[in-house]
Amino acid sequence: MYNMQLITMMCALICGSVLAACAQSKTNLNTTSSQSSLSSKVSIKRLADHTIEPVVKSVDKATSSANAVIPVVDPQFTVKTTIIDSIVWQIQAGSVLPKLSNPVVPEGQDPSLTKDALEAAFALLSSQVKSPAKEAEFLLQKKTENQLRIGLLAPLSGKHGRLGSDIRRGAEMALFKMAKDNVEILFLDTGGGERSLSAALTGAKNDVDIFIGPLFTNSVIAARSVASQHQIPMLLLSNNSAIVSPGSWLMGYLPEQQLDRLLGYAVTSGKTRFGIVAENAAFGQRLLTHATSRLRDFGLEPKGVRVLTDAELADETRLKDAIRKFTSYKLSETEMPLSDSPFDAVIFAGGPSFALRTAPLLAYYDVGPDRALYLGNSLWNQPQLLREPSLQGGVFSTRPSQFDEKFIASWQTVWLQTPGELSRLGFDALALVLAFSDTIKTELTAEEWSKKLVTNSGFQGYSGAFRLLPDGSNVRAYELRRIQNGQSKIIKSAPDKI
Repeated sequence: MYNMQLITMMCALICGSVLAACAQSKTNLNTTSSQSSLSSKVSIKRLADHTIEPVVKSVDKATSSANAVIPVVDPQFTVKTTIIDSIVWQIQAGSVLPKLSNPVVPEGQDPSLTKDALEAAFALLSSQVKSPAKEAEFLLQKKTENQLRIGLLAPLSGKHGRLGSDIRRGAEMALFKMAKDNVEILFLDTGGGERSLSAALTGAKNDVDIFIGPLFTNSVIAARSVASQHQIPMLLLSNNSAIVSPGSWLMGYLPEQQLDRLLGYAVTSGKTRFGIVAENAAFGQRLLTHATSRLRDFGLEPKGVRVLTDAELADETRLKDAIRKFTSYKLSETEMPLSDSPFDAVIFAGGPSFALRTAPLLAYYDVGPDRALYLGNSLWNQPQLLREPSLQGGVFSTRPSQFDEKFIASWQTVWLQTPGELSRLGFDALALVLAFSDTIKTELTAEEWSKKLVTNSGFQGYSGAFRLLPDGSNVRAYELRRIQNGQSKIIKSAPDKI
């Protein structure tokens, strides 16, 4: 039986400010104040096996109002944020997880699926949409006039429960801050993906207006088979561009877009001789394919490509031989100057552990960051990689950070632990929906939701500026960072609007 929580927030929440408002040119989802006073009753109903603790508890306190609520954090969440963020980023992108600090590695990576495979999966799931026979049916009261009911699909239990908790708390903070009294959120536990179908069915039976989530590709496929039948729009938290579809928009940070930002920077900096080292995994192949295609758009072809297998990466001798051939290294018996590097830029199509295995050998064979521009990804922004000598000078793109201080300050007025990357997505997804709540007078059709969500002016959130596209994809702003002296420093700020 799956865990599910309903937070019925008939919010008369008295907040320091309303964080998002629809402007004529852009909807701003950010907070204007880091302080808020939560002074309404929050009703939490739990079903099934009660493995998720309540998020807030009513307490009596001299400095609080009679019905004040104080956030209570579950002390079990102690996993380091950098490892959690790295795990979710690569699960979504389809890579083998990094082995930097011996974390517990989640199973079931999220490979990019071919169009035929996706269509087959959709057809299969559509034919199997039925309520589990042994599940107790959960039904809310019928919605009142002008009421907006949101179904949030996330892994609230199991091995990915921490990720779901980040999403959930981000969404709750958005509701606390924006104080919407006509909104209900139905929290629907997808577990590791096996509960996604039944969770989405429960949302549909309870007449949700829109789904936020799910996170993982297998969950998206299952839940969307239900949402499409009931014409319920979705804001997906995935970053897998292979599953884009009209009516269900990706909110995640797409690796391909990050790579586009890097390649644009490299080409405009005069780089023309690109080499690509790629990990023989779904994530690496995905980046390799996109890099090759994008270079051709610039009128360029890679000067060298080397795909490294797991066996090669695990064998030092084989790995050295592969990198030596890739760099065309020749041992000189004299003290002659080094020959020109075959590449003036090297693209790393892989995760953090892949970069740590290959970068030192590239430098050893005379294609170090002093002779070629190293191009990575947002997973490089963690201490072990930032301190790696052979990556100094490397460049990577990542989500905008200009609102981090404001978000963390606002977050810590509600929660105690450090927010993860998914916290921002959870906040922005719900804030985006809530920004329209005052204008919703009747239940919207899927087409009407699309008109509201797909706008040329885009949105500004804690996750940066973004715009949702008609095909279900998104366009996001990214900043560029260079690794210097064990830190990453911004060299190109993200644009404020798309």
